Amino acid sequence: MPGDVKENAPAWAHAVAGQIAGMVGLMVVHPIDTVKIRMQARVNAPPVSAVSTVSSIMQREGPMAFYRGIGAPMVAYGLINAVAFTTHTEVVRLLRGELGGSGGSPLLKDPYLIGLAGGAAAGFTSSFVRGPAERVKTVQQVAESSCGTGKVPEKYRGTIRTAATLAKEHGLLKGWFTGTGATVAREIPQCAVYFLTYDSIRHACEKAAGPGYETAGIVLAGGSAGVVQWMATYPLDVIKSRMQAFPPGTYNGFLDCAMKSLRAEGPGVFVRGLEMALLRAFPLHASIFLTCETIHGMLAKYREEQEAERRWEQTGKL
Repeated sequence: MPGDVKENAPAWAHAVAGQIAGMVGLMVVHPIDTVKIRMQARVNAPPVSAVSTVSSIMQREGPMAFYRGIGAPMVAYGLINAVAFTTHTEVVRLLRGELGGSGGSPLLKDPYLIGLAGGAAAGFTSSFVRGPAERVKTVQQVAESSCGTGKVPEKYRGTIRTAATLAKEHGLLKGWFTGTGATVAREIPQCAVYFLTYDSIRHACEKAAGPGYETAGIVLAGGSAGVVQWMATYPLDVIKSRMQAFPPGTYNGFLDCAMKSLRAEGPGVFVRGLEMALLRAFPLHASIFLTCETIHGMLAKYREEQEAERRWEQTGKL
């Protein structure tokens, strides 16, 4: 697939490709994310292993509990990806002096700095969609463990009901946007590393192996980007998850959450659940990028066919 297919795609193509890719990836790895969140959200309690967490969920709640909270990110993923990929593409074009096809002077020349800046901008803008979606998801994922009854409270059964409950009990801003500041703090460095790693590894694979191994390069680059982003930013994710798992006011901001967690449980708290994040990362992001690139290729062909039909109707020529 030509490298400019995705870069030149309109926002609606990013939304369609991102939605489908996100659904594929989430269905595969959401159970691992649920285990990760449960491990991260254990406050003032001894850490438990991933195996113990899985066993506890199975015994107390059944297998469907692993998919609790999938609705919010499933619905939001298209918009998150549309915002993230469009922002990344437009910022990269701006820094290269290519915005609007003007061919102006580049603002930056170093491709690595351009990649980092584009990714950071994508992380910032998409956080305002991702934050509320992950707030609802996280509350659902820890609902049983927070009440300790083995059952999920009625008010947290389902994505829409959970979102309505949070807005009713805490107000729209605090109910939905608690932890969004922490999401911004995580997403800016995470997306900066994510996009740069993917582009660098994919281009290296294309150069070393040629177009015949394009699919393998996408899988390797996408999976590696997912792993690298978590290795670089995982402690920030722990803090974000804790802020989003509990009612507004539990923590007085990002630093307060970090310091309270450190004093109560030691530095090991910031890598709790890391093994589940890494186990989840490679298959999730490999499947997301492979699906996304495939859908972008299909949509590019569709746009070409539509353009050819318009030319035929206007000029009688293809």
